Parts: sequence; structure tokens; C-alpha cells
Amino acid sequence: MRSIFILRLLNFFLPLLCGICGREDFFSLKTGICKRCASAARTSKPLYRCNVCSSPLVVPLAVCGFCDSRNVFFTKVFCLRDRNDLLGDLLNKLKSNNEYPVSIFLSLGIRRTLRELRTLGLDACVLLPSYSKNKIFHPDLRPFSPSSRLYEETKRILKIPLIDPLIKTSQERQAGKSFSERFFHAYSAWKIKPNWEDRCPSKILLLDDVFTTGASVNEASRILKKNGAKSVYILTYLRVSD
Repeated sequence: MRSIFILRLLNFFLPLLCGICGREDFFSLKTGICKRCASAARTSKPLYRCNVCSSPLVVPLAVCGFCDSRNVFFTKVFCLRDRNDLLGDLLNKLKSNNEYPVSIFLSLGIRRTLRELRTLGLDACVLLPSYSKNKIFHPDLRPFSPSSRLYEETKRILKIPLIDPLIKTSQERQAGKSFSERFFHAYSAWKIKPNWEDRCPSKILLLDDVFTTGASVNEASRILKKNGAKSVYILTYLRVSD
């Protein structure tokens, strides 16, 4: 009762406005997005998806041409929704401005997905790390992660530990690179920490904000499997379907 009272006070004095248009309504107070913008953010669901990377398919194939023709090191991708322009803007607000409330809307539907993941017997989860200059001088400092809400829900429902076996060594961002450039860059962008060499748990859930080409999570999965993991599952807010 006390927590509900405090929440109502916060909503009264510090109302949660829509992360897109700034409007306040019942939906924005609950999810960080107003009803109008929530409707605009809806995406159509494809009839078929690849069983590995979750890309939309027009025919009921087991895997897409990409996963069938390349070395894919992750086991399966779970994305909460397909990206559109509005959802892309939301994610940019979360990543660029640390506007945490919009992650409430982006993570809607995660409980249903996590209940499916619970049947897999996962051992641990990993946040795909980003490069931070502060980590050089303050190695114990954990920078803000856009995927932190994914982890909060994962911890609450799956009750698995968060481990930190990877470090990003490249300052370059994947954004702005071509399809092939993303894969070339990803190959040298991460490495395993010395204390995790050959010690990664068997089943890992890797958390990231968006699945675009899959280059980053595929390389991270390769490193994790090289160091002991048997299977790596991916969970993201969004998936780019183009």
C-alpha cells in the first residue's frame, strides 16, 4: 500500500509524459508513451519467421537464406517487436539521452517471451558491452546500458545471474557502417576477459537493444562459445526487418 501511495504521489507531482510527443494521458503514466503514439508504433506481424534469427519470411521455411549460408554462432533470436521509424526514434532517445522511461514501452511483452525462455534452463545472462573511456580509468564503473530494463525483467522472472565476460575494445560504432563493414568491424571489436577464458556457462542469454545485421551478437556468441558456452540465445527490444 505504501509503495502504491508513493507511486501516485510521483505521478501527481512528476507525471510521466509521452516520450515522443510530450503528451500526458493514462497510457503515458503507465508505459512512457501516450495512446496515440502507442497506436502509431504498432507493426504488422509476419506469418512466418526464421527459426534462428527471427527475420520475417514470406514462405514457411525453417531458416532464412542468410542463416543457411553463413556461420551463425547464436542459437536463436528473440525480439519483442519489429522496428519502425517511431520505435527507432524511441530507441535513439534511450541510447542517446538516457531517457529511461521509454524503455517501459519498448519492453512491453517481455514477460511472455521470458516465460518461453524459462523452459530452456538458462545459466546466466550477458549485457553486450559498449565502449567506455571511463572504464580505462574506472574499471569497476558500469556505464548506462540501454538494455538494462531487459536485464531487470530477466533477473526478476528467470532468476539467473548477470555475468560480465566480454569487453569491447573498439571505439568505433556499428551505426553508419555498411552490411559487410559491420561484420568486418565486429570481428575485432570484442574479446573475452582473462578471468573468463574457457569458463563461460553452458547456456547464455545475451541482451542487446536492437538486432540489425546480427554482426555484433554473432561475434559475441562466437567468443562465448569459444570459451565454454554451448548455446547463446539473443533477446532485444527491436529487430530491423529490412
